[in-house]
Amino acid sequence: MHSLLISLAAPPEKRCISSIAPSEFLNAKMGLDFLEEVYEITAFRNLPRNLAICARAVNVLTDYQQHGIILAKAKRKVHVFHPQFQTVFQNYLDQRQAEGFAADTIQSAAIYLDRFSDYLHSRGIQRIQDLHDNLVLGFIQTFTNYSPAVIHCTLCALRTFFHYLFQQRLTPKDYAYIVPRDGYRSRTKVPSAYPKEDVQKLLQCVDRGNPKGKRDYAILLLAARLGLRAQDICDLTFEHVKWEKNTIEIIQAKTEKPMILPLLEDIGLALIDYLKYARPDCTTTNAIFLRLIPPIGKLEAPTLHSIVTHYLRKAGIKIVDGKRHGPHALRHSLASALLEEKTPLPVISEILGHTRTASTSVYLQIDIQQLRNCALTPPPFDWNKGEEVF
Repeated sequence: MHSLLISLAAPPEKRCISSIAPSEFLNAKMGLDFLEEVYEITAFRNLPRNLAICARAVNVLTDYQQHGIILAKAKRKVHVFHPQFQTVFQNYLDQRQAEGFAADTIQSAAIYLDRFSDYLHSRGIQRIQDLHDNLVLGFIQTFTNYSPAVIHCTLCALRTFFHYLFQQRLTPKDYAYIVPRDGYRSRTKVPSAYPKEDVQKLLQCVDRGNPKGKRDYAILLLAARLGLRAQDICDLTFEHVKWEKNTIEIIQAKTEKPMILPLLEDIGLALIDYLKYARPDCTTTNAIFLRLIPPIGKLEAPTLHSIVTHYLRKAGIKIVDGKRHGPHALRHSLASALLEEKTPLPVISEILGHTRTASTSVYLQIDIQQLRNCALTPPPFDWNKGEEVF
């Protein structure tokens, strides 16, 4: 069965039609297992193009096996606004695209404007120039069934759109200033940390007797011991590892700030083991961590998420709903472990590469021992004493 999948998912020049001789019926689970085992795919969002093609090939095959047809590939929806608003709304989206905003950002803005277009049309508005305060506030009142995240994104999109309308002199005033603030960003979320025992189980379950295990073990150590972000691990090159000084020196992808971390002994040994016995020969990139199967190239951040998730499950660690289960969870776990050891916040902030200590203070929410020390004993209450009557 794997020979059939490999034949269909491989590039045309490498396909071997004679090998297609399945001995059993293909099902969706077999396809998912194949993608995880051969291509290390466990999440299907933001895949590199070559992996997306492989996943698509397997999905087409399973669709045909189960339904007898090849289902059409989902296409990005093209939003068409009501005719009286089409030109204005589309010009705004075109300007955002010209300013270099990502396609997903523009697509999200189109969704929010689509709803706004429907609302204005339902109120009989024929020109954007007829916009007024009550219409804006009335539209905002329709958000009651949306999640806090969607409400926040919609409000932000409206402010930007209203700025645009005013700058283009399409409205007499800037309605962005009557769009309320929701405080969504100020609602800090509890970090997803795993106990030290779980992190150790995760590391111990890696089979380092094969190239994939050697590579994955080094990646997991960098995330668990140093708290490196996924993108920084993917971007790690030979120049970043200063063997003579026992340091790792990088420019963080997120903050663009330099960071120097110690090259711990177990990390150094894992890197040597991987570089000496597992890293493929590759002249097209200086990145340390590469794919182990063709096409050979630098790992992408989504793949690291799949790697961590795979070993969490292999270690038997339960992943509860809403809890992160990628490299960032190991970063949170490191911060939690440092807090347990009473490491000062400024030191943790420096280790994690935060530009502000305030960013690190969110981890205080998971320092259970210190939170217990803050607990207050409630005053005694006499349940038998009746209320005084005045």
